[in-house]
Amino acid sequence: MLEMLSRAVDVDTFTLLSVVALSGWAGLLLMFVQPKRMLALALMPGFVVGALAANYFFLEYGVFPTSEDETNVVLASTIGVSGALLIMIVLLLLRLMGAINKMRLQSYKIPH
Repeated sequence: MLEMLSRAVDVDTFTLLSVVALSGWAGLLLMFVQPKRMLALALMPGFVVGALAANYFFLEYGVFPTSEDETNVVLASTIGVSGALLIMIVLLLLRLMGAINKMRLQSYKIPH
């Protein structure tokens, strides 16, 4: 686990810049869809982690869709940001469903 973390964080400058740029664009697009800056800022670390994890897994398992390294980095980062967004949307929906269920159960409580 520690080796994966050190290899995922120890990346070259191009990978780091592409991860930051794609995460920034994802946050900006999220602000256009949902005009809450704090939500976009809260989700940005998840985008970065998803992109770095996707780059790590692409290198670890030898997934090279193209012959150019730069294109593979951008593709892996895009897939990582998209996957992180999907995971975070599912988690937010589960939290929303839990809140709705809690409100529904509170409405059925019998007063003492």
